[in-house]
Amino acid sequence: MIRLSDVLLFYHNDKKFIVKNESEVKWSDSFSLTDSEVSDLICSYPADYSLHLLRQQRNQLLAATDWRMASDYPGANQTEWQTYRQALRDITTQTPSLDADGNLTGITWPTPPND
Repeated sequence: MIRLSDVLLFYHNDKKFIVKNESEVKWSDSFSLTDSEVSDLICSYPADYSLHLLRQQRNQLLAATDWRMASDYPGANQTEWQTYRQALRDITTQTPSLDADGNLTGITWPTPPND
């Protein structure tokens, strides 16, 4: 279930607000959203958040393989690692979604080369 507070934090984490009964929002500054704007955010949230999670996981996998791109990498399979890393960068062309537990689904992750 999508919580209104999660949606507002995702899109407006720089704003201060209180959510009452998952339907009423009280903003603590001059910023506010109309009911229609909040509804639009709620509709956009699953796709936007799943892409955000996909990018986070992808970036972690890329960071874990950065060292393999150094010119003094000792492995003979650097080209395979380059191909794998490109596949990771291209993964955002897939359309991720979230399951009921908030986990990413609909993604085919590339397989890293063998060492």
